[in-house]
Amino acid sequence: MDYSELKLKMKEVKSEMTPSERMKKYLAGEEVDHIPYSLISFYEALSEIYGYTTSQLNSDFNIFAEIIERARENFGLEGVNIGLRLRAMGAAMGSTLNYPEHGIDRIEEHILQDYNDWDKIVEIDPYNNRVLTPMLEKAAKVRERFPDMSISTGVAGPISTAIAIRPIEKVLRDTRKNPEKLKELIALAVDNSLKWVEAFTNEFGPGIVSISDPVTCTDILSLKQFEEFSFPELKRLILGIKEITGLKPSLHICGHTKGIWNYLKGLEISSFSVDNCEDLGETSETLGDTMTIVGNVPPVEILRNGTIDDVIESVKECIQKAAKSPKGYIISSGCQVPLGTPKENLEAYVYAVRTYGRGAKIGEMPLGMM
Repeated sequence: MDYSELKLKMKEVKSEMTPSERMKKYLAGEEVDHIPYSLISFYEALSEIYGYTTSQLNSDFNIFAEIIERARENFGLEGVNIGLRLRAMGAAMGSTLNYPEHGIDRIEEHILQDYNDWDKIVEIDPYNNRVLTPMLEKAAKVRERFPDMSISTGVAGPISTAIAIRPIEKVLRDTRKNPEKLKELIALAVDNSLKWVEAFTNEFGPGIVSISDPVTCTDILSLKQFEEFSFPELKRLILGIKEITGLKPSLHICGHTKGIWNYLKGLEISSFSVDNCEDLGETSETLGDTMTIVGNVPPVEILRNGTIDDVIESVKECIQKAAKSPKGYIISSGCQVPLGTPKENLEAYVYAVRTYGRGAKIGEMPLGMM
């Protein structure tokens, strides 16, 4: 299918519900217009599609608001997440964060190069912090500009936050050479993440908090390291968020995770977003009876580098594998939508979801696949 054909077909497939209405009815067991869908961290990709740099997206609120509106109008993506992502808490605690003109933020200098520098770590107060306070102010502007949209937040997982405070090679070395001090650092990361969630919830009300924890994957941590350093604090983070918000958070882990799926079963999470390097069908079979499954169209191979037909086929394959998950299925990208993703591929994604996910009901194959 070429782009002109896709544009014509897009006119024939419209959503009949808002995303929030669809999700509520779907999780309640009602049939909805089509299967719920999302995309992970797509604002940067959209900003460049519409002629802006990622730097402008981060520094100019009017551009950010324009991208939010275009995401809703053109792709049916509603709701705004003002989250810490992977590095903001590290920056809030004293690390130096750089926002390139084109690209994703990165830590230029970690605050904790040596544990003798512990006193250099900034004590966190979300209402008086050079990184966190502007984020609260930004969320307030979003609420004023888009009063009909939900506003949520997110945090990085415990050990993923730790590597924004201390370099990853030192953190991994600490698992053998300085385990008790590392545990103290990870616990501090969780304490501060919970301070942020509490402040955000106080200001904007309870919502489902998203957790992203790429470092806890089995590509980086051994099972022993996961059990000792990641899992206890991840569990505490999740329970703390649930206590603050009254809602189970969602969890996304990049990379391979099959080796820790049995641990995830015991966590109080609403959904698990799985990377495309794992099989979606197998994820659904293992975890689908305890949580909603989210994923996992390949973001690089398919969304950025694939054709329109590749995107459509990938969406169909994902629906085929996971639509019958007992606790529900939300189609999404396997990880962040990369810069350079063409607009036509995102439109193909939406077209395929609305076409082949038509007539969706939890635990059943959508009518669009029949």
